[in-house]
Amino acid sequence: MNKSYLVLLFISIVFWSCNDDNQKQLEAQKIAQKNEAVFKNISKIWAFQFPEAVPEIQTKLRSWNDWTQFENEMRQKPKATLLAFKLKSKNIAIKSDTLAYSVPFEYNNPQVLSRIKAMNTKIKSLETFMNLQIIPEQKVAKLIPEINEEIAGIYKQWHEIIIKKAIPKEFGEEHMLKAFDTTRNATPKLMLEQMKGDNPQIK
Repeated sequence: MNKSYLVLLFISIVFWSCNDDNQKQLEAQKIAQKNEAVFKNISKIWAFQFPEAVPEIQTKLRSWNDWTQFENEMRQKPKATLLAFKLKSKNIAIKSDTLAYSVPFEYNNPQVLSRIKAMNTKIKSLETFMNLQIIPEQKVAKLIPEINEEIAGIYKQWHEIIIKKAIPKEFGEEHMLKAFDTTRNATPKLMLEQMKGDNPQIK
């Protein structure tokens, strides 16, 4: 084979190799610049809000470990990289998943559970968007205030429970409810004894 041809072939290979490396470097720089821009934009909108609760709710929440961990995770804002935001969204979703299974008895009703489920669904959507190759910033920007609305809705449901609990019961209602709760699983004999105790005229 002609020696000059081999030299030309070698030069061509080196040229295309260098050109390919330069192209890859340019693409890497563009991706880095894009990620930096996304990081700055996400940092501006990443803010989760927890309403100020009345003392009775605050006391209950302090003893609810899963909620405390969830709230702490939400309040800690990533500061370093876009990857930190991606990991944060996963951690939030994991902690949100546990809430419905550990709701304190007093706050465990269909309205509260429905709110928690709605919040959890939106948090999972946030996790999905944050871990896409190209993050849809507008969708993320729309989701964050919606998640805050769901959090506020949960607090509102808890507050309604407190208000209803504080409303005085009508005369005789508490005794009736207590008797019903005590005797609904009792034997007929025990029920009769209970009734005699309430009304001596019963033989």
